[in-house]
Amino acid sequence: MLPNWQNVQRVLVMQLGTHQDILQTIPVVERLRQLLPDATITFMVPVKSRYIGLHLPWVDEVFVYEGAGTKFINPEHELTLISTLRQRAFDAAVICTQPGQSPYSLAYICYLAGIKIRIGQSQEFGGGVLSQCTDVLFEASLQIMTNDNDTITHPYVAHPR
Repeated sequence: MLPNWQNVQRVLVMQLGTHQDILQTIPVVERLRQLLPDATITFMVPVKSRYIGLHLPWVDEVFVYEGAGTKFINPEHELTLISTLRQRAFDAAVICTQPGQSPYSLAYICYLAGIKIRIGQSQEFGGGVLSQCTDVLFEASLQIMTNDNDTITHPYVAHPR
């Protein structure tokens, strides 16, 4: 079941990869802006890629993550991240990872932060950590339920083969 986006006001787009990964996530951010024109879109990127996010017209704010990618090894740092995300009260998180890379560590952080809608790409079972899991997010389409229950599919290729 696709999430109801009718009441979504604050969206977190997470991409903690390389510069190339950040650039390939731009169509996701652009399409989210088209679908949610009044929402606040926050782009979470690593320190080394912050300048890319600052120049995207579809992004309202850039959240610079100073950790070590998606490998969470410092519990105090992760607890601070969870607290920060909780305080920012995001309604949804779109977790962008490379094909074959698990979104579950980021999804679990979002889950613990109280973000109800958590979308990511995975071909493995992760329980209910992702509220919507798709195995084709970056390769074919991301489906978002609109207010009138029509499904909009927006194709893009974020990681060409």
